[in-house]
Amino acid sequence: MSHSLPSECGETHALKFHGNGKDFFIICIINFFLSIITLGIFLPWAVIRCRRYVYENMELHGARFSYHAKGGVILLSWFVMFIMIGILCVIEKSLTHSPEPIYSLCIFILILPCMAIKSINYHAAMTELNNVRFGFHCSMLRAWWVTLGMPVAISIGCDLVIIGIQLLLGSPSSMNGIITQIICTTILWIFIFSAVYGLVYRNWIQLFANNFQFGIHRFKVNIKITQCVIISIISILVMMPFIAAIIGIIYATLNDEGITGLIFPSPQLRVSLFLLYVCCIVFSSAYLFSALRNYAFNNLTLADNIRFHSSLTFFNVALNKLLIALISMLTFGLAYPWLKVHFLRYQIENTVVIGNLDNLELKNDERPVDSGFFAVISRGASSALPFL
Repeated sequence: MSHSLPSECGETHALKFHGNGKDFFIICIINFFLSIITLGIFLPWAVIRCRRYVYENMELHGARFSYHAKGGVILLSWFVMFIMIGILCVIEKSLTHSPEPIYSLCIFILILPCMAIKSINYHAAMTELNNVRFGFHCSMLRAWWVTLGMPVAISIGCDLVIIGIQLLLGSPSSMNGIITQIICTTILWIFIFSAVYGLVYRNWIQLFANNFQFGIHRFKVNIKITQCVIISIISILVMMPFIAAIIGIIYATLNDEGITGLIFPSPQLRVSLFLLYVCCIVFSSAYLFSALRNYAFNNLTLADNIRFHSSLTFFNVALNKLLIALISMLTFGLAYPWLKVHFLRYQIENTVVIGNLDNLELKNDERPVDSGFFAVISRGASSALPFL
């Protein structure tokens, strides 16, 4: 996939990031200790402080972003959600006398996508550039179907297909046959999942981008399901060498030491399998993240004439993710702020806005921020903005 800018792009504006690891480290350390001292009560302010630091150090065309969300608003939302879950659990226990609050959690999960949409609406409105607010306005029914209903329906359908295949194949008669069937079923499920993920991702991006705004101007994206599915499948193929190595080690251990060797693995076996697992996840997710982000951003527009370009590479994303995973563990998290800032800078500075920004009308959308009861209690459900 080519990441070079086309010659006819016109005026380009690269995003800049002015943050540094030292400042972010201080923020993270203070957040950590205040969260411990306050028994977690400071956590909403910690989340807001980290996000504000990132936004306020992002610059586009000489202007910096700003973020005005309040920690107290998030704390109130978390508190009300906790009370809601508690009330549902009490009602369920009084009606069913069940010690496990299964139905209460199911009800909460069912309404969580709607709460997340309201939360994104709030956090978008709290984000500004050139004193112009971002916005997100979306049908809750449509959002619920795309974020939860459709993925669950497709997953159930895929599970039924895999179960049907297993019934047709029958039960294996030997341990090797059982292991082979488990491996084949797992690989089949992974490939089906990757195709489903590509489909779901495409619908998520269409949902978020086409309902996102900057002032009075709407974002728009048009990406193909087939390309998203292909990217997802390639990310699975990236996993295959690592999975093959893991399977080879497991087979060798079974042949040499039997099942005992897996139940009580040696330190060398544990380290080998752990490192292979980490590399498998990191390299696969790195390809998936970089390819899908590039594809989505390179097909994103604002106000029909402002375009975007992302030029992340698989190697750099994989290296950053690997460093974050391994060095953060080795330093007990102390290196994480520096590594996180380094990765953020790479992402931000490899994002370009194409078009004449001086001609873009800087006018706020007149619709007020939703302040209804459901919107207020939902503001802590999600704080991530898909395009920032």
